[in-house]
Amino acid sequence: MNEPSGSAAERFAVYRKTARPYAPLLTIWGLEWIASAALSFLGQWRDMETYHMYTLAAAAILTLIAAVWSKRSLLRRANAGSLLLPALCVLMAVGALFVLDYVQAIDPFFVPLLHAFALAVGYTFVSIYLGRPLLYLGLWLFALDVVVALHYLGYTLLILSGFGGLSLLVFAWLIGEWNRKRRRKPDKRNKSRKTRPLVVELE
Repeated sequence: MNEPSGSAAERFAVYRKTARPYAPLLTIWGLEWIASAALSFLGQWRDMETYHMYTLAAAAILTLIAAVWSKRSLLRRANAGSLLLPALCVLMAVGALFVLDYVQAIDPFFVPLLHAFALAVGYTFVSIYLGRPLLYLGLWLFALDVVVALHYLGYTLLILSGFGGLSLLVFAWLIGEWNRKRRRKPDKRNKSRKTRPLVVELE
């Protein structure tokens, strides 16, 4: 894939460096989504609701650890006040979904479909700042959501949670690859700028 050149490449490099603290969170929740898909498959034979709560609690605890104590944590790199409002919005959205689900105001397939569509739209929006790979990832996930909704609605939780979690892991891997390439570039420049040995001519 051709990378953008000039100022666009520099802009992407800045945003990709800024995205580094999010990679652990993407990994945590990607694994949680995949575990949720596996548990929903096993739930055909036995009750797995308790294990769903365990995986969700484990992901929340690991997120808190990554956000507070990691060397590259969000709280260390950003002003806590600037994170308060986005965190409040996320909590309000999650709380609203839980309440709607509790009072049975929404279809059981609505939440996994909403998660997957929101993730696809999010990838497409973030591609403005991080480049085409996220655009392709968002379009692929959106197409998968449409196909599942139209033809495989009964497998919504299994398919969309599994592939949604996989896409989060791919996103985390992309962030790591971008920053590894960025760290290797100065080494190449330094090698090309080796000083030539001084030649002393003896008369």
